[in-house]
Amino acid sequence: MVGRFVSAIDMKLKLFVILAIPVGYFTVAFGADAATSLCSTPWFSICSMPDGTTPPHAVDISGKAIPDSSATQPDKPIILAKDSKDENWGEMKPEVPFDHTKHTTDVKYTIDGKTVNTCVECHHTAQPSAPKGQEYLKKFTRSEILTAKQLETSKEPVQSCRTCHFQESTEAADGYPPASVTYPKSTGKPRTGKLININAYHVNCIVCHKAAIKRDPQLKAPTGCNECHTEK
Repeated sequence: MVGRFVSAIDMKLKLFVILAIPVGYFTVAFGADAATSLCSTPWFSICSMPDGTTPPHAVDISGKAIPDSSATQPDKPIILAKDSKDENWGEMKPEVPFDHTKHTTDVKYTIDGKTVNTCVECHHTAQPSAPKGQEYLKKFTRSEILTAKQLETSKEPVQSCRTCHFQESTEAADGYPPASVTYPKSTGKPRTGKLININAYHVNCIVCHKAAIKRDPQLKAPTGCNECHTEK
């Protein structure tokens, strides 16, 4: 009886080795890119990488990957769309990275030219509730409104845009990416369609840039595809 039991275990171990060797060889031989590609198929969905991880969705101008969340503001401008899957357009051009510091301290980079942008202009979930006129916002993650000072004292991480706004090629999950939003006419923002990253980024950035240019035609705030993106 014991002999048969040991024999059965021995057969299972042999079968495991037979299966494990080709899988290991396949992983080594084809590398991370092939594995990631396989993981995006229905048969291998269990091993799919998080959105914006491989490659990262953004890096700063020194090449450092931007994490999913952080308790410190990026100290360098960031180059977005590193993992762009658009057929025609790639990542942002190195000469037009997004600069957090300029957008939150310099009034030249604001709509009215007088009041600096707040963090929640983009990180809209980082507040306790929806401000008046922005009732279309539904998710909130902080007990206090995010500011540079609040971030410094609370050390509470801020999520990156891609935590919620997935790429179109990424499988939706648990209500993400958010559903379409119809904004009040006063915002000048168009109906979004499903809020994948390309829609969320472009609605926020382009509408703000157009308003700033209307205020000051001398501003060089990009609004066209080839002004920001590299061509593929």
